[in-house]
Amino acid sequence: MKKTIFSITLSIFFLFFGHFPVHAEIIRSYDSQITIQKEGTMLVEEKINYDYEDAYKHGIYREIPVIKKNSDGKEYELSVKVESVKDEQGASYGYSSSWVNNKLKLKIGDANRTITGLHTYIIRYLVSGALTYYSDHDELYWNSTGNEWPASMENVNTTIRLPEGTQMVDVKTICYTGSVGSTTQDCKVVSEQNSASVSTQRLDVGSGLTFVVRFPKGLIAVLEPKLYTAFENTWYGKIILGVIFTILGILAFIWYVGLPIYIPFKWYWSGRDPRSQAVRVWYDPPQASGRPLTPAETGSLIDETVDMKDIFGTLIQLAQKGFFQIVEEKKGEFTFVKKNDWSGDKKLMTFEKELLNGLFNGKDECKLKGRDLSTAMQKVTDSLYDQIVSDGFFKTNPQSTRTKYFALAGVALFTGNMCLAFVAFVFAKFMPAKTVEGAQQAGIGNSLKTFLTSQERQLEFQAKNQMMFEKLLPYAVAFGVEKIWANRFKDINLTQPSWYTGQNNAAFNAVYFSNSLHSSVSTFSYSATPTRSSSGFSSGFSGGFSGGGGGGGGGGSW
Repeated sequence: MKKTIFSITLSIFFLFFGHFPVHAEIIRSYDSQITIQKEGTMLVEEKINYDYEDAYKHGIYREIPVIKKNSDGKEYELSVKVESVKDEQGASYGYSSSWVNNKLKLKIGDANRTITGLHTYIIRYLVSGALTYYSDHDELYWNSTGNEWPASMENVNTTIRLPEGTQMVDVKTICYTGSVGSTTQDCKVVSEQNSASVSTQRLDVGSGLTFVVRFPKGLIAVLEPKLYTAFENTWYGKIILGVIFTILGILAFIWYVGLPIYIPFKWYWSGRDPRSQAVRVWYDPPQASGRPLTPAETGSLIDETVDMKDIFGTLIQLAQKGFFQIVEEKKGEFTFVKKNDWSGDKKLMTFEKELLNGLFNGKDECKLKGRDLSTAMQKVTDSLYDQIVSDGFFKTNPQSTRTKYFALAGVALFTGNMCLAFVAFVFAKFMPAKTVEGAQQAGIGNSLKTFLTSQERQLEFQAKNQMMFEKLLPYAVAFGVEKIWANRFKDINLTQPSWYTGQNNAAFNAVYFSNSLHSSVSTFSYSATPTRSSSGFSSGFSGGFSGGGGGGGGGGSW
């Protein structure tokens, strides 16, 4: 009976009093003040209000990455110098520093003393090499909190201060939140005089705040990070790995000896282009199934590679057909103005429609300056490779063939098979093989290129009219010889074509025209190529994400 009464009493006690709250450590606020200095360094001050709640700990640790990797996989080393670690009263904390997995680890606190509740840590450090320098702007792409904290955060704010006199109208700031790779922008951006702030109310465990601030060139001195040399890239590292690869080479005879010998024989048997009848000079483009090839197809057929000048040559031809007009509003600034719809035109090739759709994207105008066309042009490039295979000029996609051998070279290089890597890399360029028809039409294309670049007197009479100049101009652009072609017309009076409006109509002639087109090709190529910095880093404005750029890391308690 007594046991029954005791059990009931104990049950009632736990029912009403047994649900104690579970306490977890939390960062009540995380405030970063980043000052970008004119000499290219930046001063970082992190104020972390860390609440241990009921837990008893010695302090916190903060890990700051010092290595960042660019788009090509190259690693660069930042210089991080800790100036002080203090509390809110200005008293210094004891701390130790060490290097762990390419991170500077600050261990703050006293191993002989435990603390609990809310404590403030103000970490101040100087960073060199964090900025990224592009051709048209400078940029700080920085993970200000890190994504590796085991505690959630509240009231997260980062203020970026620029040099005095900065025109904030020329400064652009964006931010990202969430786990590494997230493009969520659950954050607020506020611009003030000489500064910009990014903030968010809460970050869960594993989340961080990353920002990108873009500002004009010339404000900050160029201070690039140092190239980081890992062990395998040092002279002694290469020697050690070379010995290992040599031992493995003995056990893998086929991989290290057989394939390097086999690849040249394979090229001799099946990689060479068939012989074709030489054509000394030709005034018309090659053909496929009775239709003349576009400039893009012709240029790609000749050098077996799709590049931007091939695509732009076809753009000029599409402008000549009346789909749009090329307008040079200022020197070096071009706008494409839509004139006619192409959606129902059955004569256009698939890649031509994709080119026009990617260029205009449903709008009536396309300004090349500042436009990112890289994704759209990659789709056109892939479609163009498929087209020249469909034309019957190649048995397989030449880019896929090259990629296969480049991949083989990369694997060989990774495994230390330098001979195979060299052979695969060299022969990758020559392995795409044309069909008999492809070789014959490529010969015609080369003959057309010879005609466009020839200065022989017996050919001059062929160029004495504007119709021939305009007809072959797209092919000259695709071949990269538009200036030579235009020079043959320098003494001939030409009228400005309807598909082009120049900046200076009064001075129109073939040479002026070709120079303007050459400039537009350069602008187009820049827009169709992903933005990269001088050290190979991609911009945070074209593919940025939480956890990207420099900075980051995390921390915790101990």
